[in-house]
Amino acid sequence: MVNPKYDVAISFLYQDLPLAQALYDKLCKGLEVFFFPGNQEILAGTDGLESMRTPFRYDSRLNVVLYRPNWGNTPWTAVEELAIKESCLDNSYRNIFVFVIESTGVLPKWLPDTHVYFSSEHYSLDEAVGAIKARIQDRGGEFRLLTPARKAELNRTEEVYRRAKASMSTEEGLARIFSKVEELFDEIQAQCDEVNAGGNAHIEYRIKLQEYDMEQIFTLSGPRVGLLVIWFQPIRNLLDGSFLGVREFNEKMIIPPGNIRLHQPEIVNETKYDPDLTRAFEYGWKPQRGQKDLLSSKELAKQCVIQFLDLVNRDRDGKVRRTSRY
Repeated sequence: MVNPKYDVAISFLYQDLPLAQALYDKLCKGLEVFFFPGNQEILAGTDGLESMRTPFRYDSRLNVVLYRPNWGNTPWTAVEELAIKESCLDNSYRNIFVFVIESTGVLPKWLPDTHVYFSSEHYSLDEAVGAIKARIQDRGGEFRLLTPARKAELNRTEEVYRRAKASMSTEEGLARIFSKVEELFDEIQAQCDEVNAGGNAHIEYRIKLQEYDMEQIFTLSGPRVGLLVIWFQPIRNLLDGSFLGVREFNEKMIIPPGNIRLHQPEIVNETKYDPDLTRAFEYGWKPQRGQKDLLSSKELAKQCVIQFLDLVNRDRDGKVRRTSRY
């Protein structure tokens, strides 16, 4: 390949965006890198599928895959996988670098058994970057010194992202966040309906969703436990103090008409999320603690319903904390 448009094209799952961003940050100072969130201008107004396919099929010296078993099974990565596979056939598999993120013995079937791949269990990100640079050099490329013009370009990209994050607290940003709450609740409802239709469990649920209210609440309830997904926004036109909470309770949360609750149910666990913005300028949910990956509303909805079903199962096993009144 003579003077390709990109030295590196990075393919990754949405959940690995932070790692892909870190890799991009280390490579872009001296290499031309195709990284979807950093190339919005290129994709705007084009056929999205073809725009995602072309860099991996024709335009890069080296395709870098951040691999998990689900890679290739999502709409975008499926397109990228096909393009990478075709490109590998043309280049005798010399133009692919696989960085395994999740420990697995399952790699793409089309990847030769003799292909050498890196694993995050044994190699750090910096070691992977060094190996990628060496592969680029073997492929006829070179890591160029950072120039003032390139630095200015990188600064501009970062400033665009910074301004976009600052706009989350504007009227438009708050409206987008509320739309993600609606999307989250719609998807939780769909997941509950699917569980109930399967006949293996029954989830009672109730939705309280009213724009400009302080709390938006999706309630999931079983015979002895409950789970609430709450979007809490104390000030109507500000994001300050807002969060998305997922709370587990050791008591049924939906009381039949005519019944009276004699005491407040006890919270046995709570996880909080903040709305955040990806480098692709998409809104997602970032845990305040633990994992740092942003979750889409669809991913978080599945996680919430699974968490509720796990809570029900733990209650059956006597593993849910209860006070003496029980």
